Amino acid sequence: MRQIYEKCHEYNIELHNIFIDFSQAFDTVKRDVIHNSLTKYNVPDKLIKLMKLTMQRTKMKVKVNKSYSAWFETKTGVRQGDPLSALLFSVVSDSVITNLEIRGNITTRLKQICAYADDIVIIGRTNKS
Repeated sequence: MRQIYEKCHEYNIELHNIFIDFSQAFDTVKRDVIHNSLTKYNVPDKLIKLMKLTMQRTKMKVKVNKSYSAWFETKTGVRQGDPLSALLFSVVSDSVITNLEIRGNITTRLKQICAYADDIVIIGRTNKS
């Protein structure tokens, strides 16, 4: 990462970064994006419908100290602790990354992805790339 920043600074290349925090990302995935990604990978419609059913009317409450909030419905994210959640999140991540069409490096392309373990940064030369 440091070398990328140094070269871009040297050649006056503008950089925009998106750092992905996977612990927070699980809660923010839009469910229609999950369904579209599954369709893209030719998952049978019957399985997609079953998955939609498991995510409908998902309710939760928040614990602060020893008190719980009222129940509320969630309409985004995957269910924490559900064995299927990691797979669904991986499918969506793969779908997004393959759509970026990343080849070469940031000096020759408009965007690049850098990943190490569970840390990911997407680097673009414009804020729209």
